[in-house]
Amino acid sequence: MFCPKCGKQLPPDGICPGCNTVEATPVKKDNKLRRGPSDGARSYAAIFTALLVFPTSLCVAIDLSFHRYDFWFGYIIGAAIVVWVCAVLPGLRITPAPVTALICFASIIGYIFYIVYKTGHLDWLFKQALPLLILFAVFVAIDVAMVSSKKFEWMAILSAISFEIGIYIIAIEATYTKSLTELHWSPIVACGFISVAAVFLAFSYIGKLGKNKKQ
Repeated sequence: MFCPKCGKQLPPDGICPGCNTVEATPVKKDNKLRRGPSDGARSYAAIFTALLVFPTSLCVAIDLSFHRYDFWFGYIIGAAIVVWVCAVLPGLRITPAPVTALICFASIIGYIFYIVYKTGHLDWLFKQALPLLILFAVFVAIDVAMVSSKKFEWMAILSAISFEIGIYIIAIEATYTKSLTELHWSPIVACGFISVAAVFLAFSYIGKLGKNKKQ
């Protein structure tokens, strides 16, 4: 190694004997953001995937063995894909949080329309159940984005989930009464979940204050 200022050879301590220049130590960049999934996330993904293989393959084998015309194993495979995407992909964190949320939303919506395609005559689904299923997919996508972003603590995530449950309960009654002015039981139940959401959010805020004081 040579001195970057005068060119003399540096001793082991890195201090130039001619001009007393200290050799600059290269700063290593933190590559945590560029690394792949952690070992724990990979292990979780492997175990979860293995647990889905047996029931899925068993359903396919049974369906192919006893049916010849209208196979139903597509429902099982579709449900397994949705469960894997929503339960494993956020933990792997191989895609940005918005992309992960979009993938989960697309998988749920795709599975819903696959069911519609297979059944062929579910008018009630479009009139009543479909809006609720789309809202459910939106809430799942939001929760997945929060989990995979690493910016939200578990208290904040639980707060969001509790709030979403309250809104979803109101949506269920509104779907069947077809009027927000004729709601009876759902606002009362929703108040409980929204109150719990406020408590979780308060604990999350207190936790952040504690961390800031320690720093």
